[in-house]
Amino acid sequence: MGKSKLVSTMLVGGLVMLSALTGCSKDTAAPAAASVKPAESKAAAATPKPADPVKLKLAMWDAKGDLKFWTDKVKEYTKLKPNVTVDIEMVPDNGGQYLKVRLAANDLPDLFYLKPAHMQIYKQSLLPLDDLAGAKNNKFPAKIDGKILGAPLVSFSEFVYFHPSIFKELNLDVPKTMPEFLSTMEKIKTNGKYTPIAIGGKEDWTFYPFMEFGPHILSGDENYLANLAKTPEPFGEGSTFDKAGKIIKEMSTKKLAGPDALSISFDQSTQLFESKKAAMIAAGQWYYGDYATKVKTDEDLGVFPLPFRSTESEPLTSMTVSDMNIGINKNSKNVEEAKAFFDWMFSKDVYQSFINTAQQFSTINGVSTDLPFFNKWTEKYPFKPFIYSATDEGFAKVSGAAQFDFKKAAQEIYSGKPIDTLEKELNNKWKKAVESNK
Repeated sequence: MGKSKLVSTMLVGGLVMLSALTGCSKDTAAPAAASVKPAESKAAAATPKPADPVKLKLAMWDAKGDLKFWTDKVKEYTKLKPNVTVDIEMVPDNGGQYLKVRLAANDLPDLFYLKPAHMQIYKQSLLPLDDLAGAKNNKFPAKIDGKILGAPLVSFSEFVYFHPSIFKELNLDVPKTMPEFLSTMEKIKTNGKYTPIAIGGKEDWTFYPFMEFGPHILSGDENYLANLAKTPEPFGEGSTFDKAGKIIKEMSTKKLAGPDALSISFDQSTQLFESKKAAMIAAGQWYYGDYATKVKTDEDLGVFPLPFRSTESEPLTSMTVSDMNIGINKNSKNVEEAKAFFDWMFSKDVYQSFINTAQQFSTINGVSTDLPFFNKWTEKYPFKPFIYSATDEGFAKVSGAAQFDFKKAAQEIYSGKPIDTLEKELNNKWKKAVESNK
């Protein structure tokens, strides 16, 4: 029961008792009071009032089976607190558009998933979590303006998933540089039996490993986005955006993701890979569980870091992200119950069950994940984690004003838009946005 409801219940109970005592002072009420046996009075007083029913909504996109896990798991919470039911609401996209509509209508769920890059958009509607155990114990709390506004459920690195059997059949080595990666895809295409890499280009977010993370990693600067917001024209020739764009362009021109990458969805791209019609797919650690669930085995699955480097003398890094931030709507009608449920989600036993299912890195101190698959492949192809920082307020403001999205830009490049034309357009918008943010 929430604190506010408890206080309310106590006040109501007090008024009832006061009325009874007042009634006893009247002669007409005295015989009725005397007729009640002491044992019956104690029993009546000890009977608690049933807790008011509470319904919470937890909104999430379906990241590697999260929807199923939490839909099943919240039933345990209702057993603990019979008056509380938790509805799991499916968010149809993880790009934030759906929740933006809900935000504008002042109709946000009680709790919801947030991408790190979207924290600034919702910060005015988020409850500070600094006093909650689930936030205090988190390794990567999302802090904005000095307050914890989100606690990520997972941390993961980015990989290229591949089928070792296909590489063996075609006598291919795992690429260690970007030129080798592009060359490997060309060799697979030349063979003609497999699509080199599956991309569900119909959904722009699927380009994120190449264009959202690529320029960031190529810069070598973990504060790349914050610095980008201070640069008037960052998208020209020779920029890391330009370098990543040219990788996308080459993949498109040579059809290294198949003849119709822009017409297939993410689900269709994973089907291509899982049926061994595609040799590779680029995705985060989160994809492993989905693959294992559908294919039932990981015997013909391997991973290596997407090699954003020109030579082996350069550091080999992989973007490492904390994600699925849980935020609480500060305008929820059941804030206290939402806080209690938040802490339950991050409690040791519940969270351990979740992170083992997710097969990603734990974000909670004292909880570790057994990751035999990733341990095996990262020992074979080691890399240095590159920490992704996407909660900078300046970048959120400038990119919003410029209506800029790395993934949409990648989709435009893949569809054939000249890179120099796109960069001029972006620079014009970006310069105005930077100047207005000063």
